[in-house]
Amino acid sequence: MCGICGFTRNGLSESDAKAIIGRMCSLMSHRGPDDEGEYVDANLALGHRRLSIIDLSASGHQPMSTPDGKIWITYNGEIYNYRELRKAFQKQGVRFQSQSDTEVILAAYMLHGEAFLNDLNGMFALAIWDSKEKKVILARDRVGKKPLFYFHDKNRLVFASEMKAILACPNIPRELDMEALNLYLTYGYIPAPWTIFRYIRKVREATYVVFKNDHISERQYWNIPATIDSPKRSEDDYAEELEALLQEAVRCRMISDVPLGAFLSGGVDSSAVVAMMAKCSNAPVRTFTIDFAEQAYSEGKDAEAVARHCETEHEIMLVKTDAIDLLPKLIWHFDEPFADSSAIPTYYVSQMARQRVTVILSGDGGDEMFAGYNGYLKRDDFQHIRTLPSGLRKRLLGPLANALPLHAPGRNALKFMAYAGPGDGAGALGVYPYIKDDLLTGDMRIELQRHRVQLAASILKNIRFQDKLPRLQYLDARLYLPGDILVKVDRMSMANSLETRAPLLDYRVMEFAAQLPVKLRIQNGITKYLLKKVLRKHIPAHILHKKKQGFAVPVKDWFATTLNGFTRNILLDRQSTERGLFDSQIVEDILKSHGQGCDYSTWIWMLLNLELWFQTFMDYSTRRI
Repeated sequence: MCGICGFTRNGLSESDAKAIIGRMCSLMSHRGPDDEGEYVDANLALGHRRLSIIDLSASGHQPMSTPDGKIWITYNGEIYNYRELRKAFQKQGVRFQSQSDTEVILAAYMLHGEAFLNDLNGMFALAIWDSKEKKVILARDRVGKKPLFYFHDKNRLVFASEMKAILACPNIPRELDMEALNLYLTYGYIPAPWTIFRYIRKVREATYVVFKNDHISERQYWNIPATIDSPKRSEDDYAEELEALLQEAVRCRMISDVPLGAFLSGGVDSSAVVAMMAKCSNAPVRTFTIDFAEQAYSEGKDAEAVARHCETEHEIMLVKTDAIDLLPKLIWHFDEPFADSSAIPTYYVSQMARQRVTVILSGDGGDEMFAGYNGYLKRDDFQHIRTLPSGLRKRLLGPLANALPLHAPGRNALKFMAYAGPGDGAGALGVYPYIKDDLLTGDMRIELQRHRVQLAASILKNIRFQDKLPRLQYLDARLYLPGDILVKVDRMSMANSLETRAPLLDYRVMEFAAQLPVKLRIQNGITKYLLKKVLRKHIPAHILHKKKQGFAVPVKDWFATTLNGFTRNILLDRQSTERGLFDSQIVEDILKSHGQGCDYSTWIWMLLNLELWFQTFMDYSTRRI
């Protein structure tokens, strides 16, 4: 993994350009502690921080150019099929100077132009400067595993793997994006292309952006299939193909010139990856687990059972309440408000693993692609209510839901029945829209009303499925997966200079899973039906049949006890209340009710992250950059 950055010169002197690109690189040193490179010409500056994984020699140094020096690249990621591409390109007359996958990407671009992205199987964010065409290409991998941000204003372009590097450039406005704020208060994260800053955008997954003649254009080069196989094949045929795909996806991700291991939570997905790694490896796999003293959140024994079964070298770490001390560091690494509290154990397990290995395989993507979330089982809940016209439901149920106190049982269900669309699942309204409007001050409620984005509806606009299950999976794979899960894993692993690879998100596995017949996704109440069928001979049976737990953190207990005063001091402080975003009385009611047994931990965590983000990146007296 690496960090990349760059900008157009726009009259900057060479010395100023070098100073700025150096400052941008230094802010991302955690993404690439092994090497730093810069390239500056009359038009732009490129920067690179390297975490050496493949071809550890200096020949892999970036930014890298074609032999004629006309095309330059700065690139973050791994291309898993680079060896196959290299051989194919050599047959076409390409001569290589290194063993680096970076040089293979350059060759693909020289041979195929902008279509080169279709050649690549991997995770990446990259920038190509084509001096012959006078254009910059910014691109991300199919799923959005690696981040890439950009600022564009008239004839100026600035880009980087992290927004803090963009903020290190002169004259970057820090205006709050109200649409992004509204999305954050709905989902708990900010999906692409929005960022919390109005003038900084994310490159979307499976998309490349072209900057030419001072204009930006965006093009999508891949999408998750939106068709379902007719079940003409047997279950065993599907299972055989899936097992072969999984083994190949794991095998190619075990290519590394540095030590490698796996996260092991004790759930189905990480256990599947570890089992396949054990089959591909001649030596014991190194596995790493985070555990909690609170038994309701502990999967340590399950992880140990899988580790014994697969004969891994296993390590476990206990996370305690003082993990909240980590919060300022999390805010710094996420660059914008991010409310998934499982970032805490993700950071710690990454920190633990980095002491032993440089590359980790994870089970990310299994729930979205193979239908593992419990909400998928409830996709038909309230169906009889949702047959009523939406306008009627809003008029009848909306006022009733809004009249209930915040802590009233069933308030969220009423809100869902009032506002959900006819095909929406239980999570379609986001994290907590049933309290968002109550929290906002009157002025902020009016302001955000002007900036509401019908994001789920726009993603599903042209998607037609007879069953709601693939519809919900598609939405999660396009929204929650790249906007939350992959952001969390990238930022927390990179904060520890650890590369993370996700075999279940190999695009070939994704295309296979996306077209599975519905009965092979969930059958007789069994989620991940086909995946579990494949795993019967590879992992302990009780792992396949246990209740889904998720990678949760006991913040509910923490906020009710040891952290109650901490949160009150921050959220009810004068600095926070004077922002004019939230009704301080409602915030106080939430904190009080949580201490009395109600669970408002999601809301508290969301507000806490937002306030600390303001202090870290916006408030002039306290901001860090």
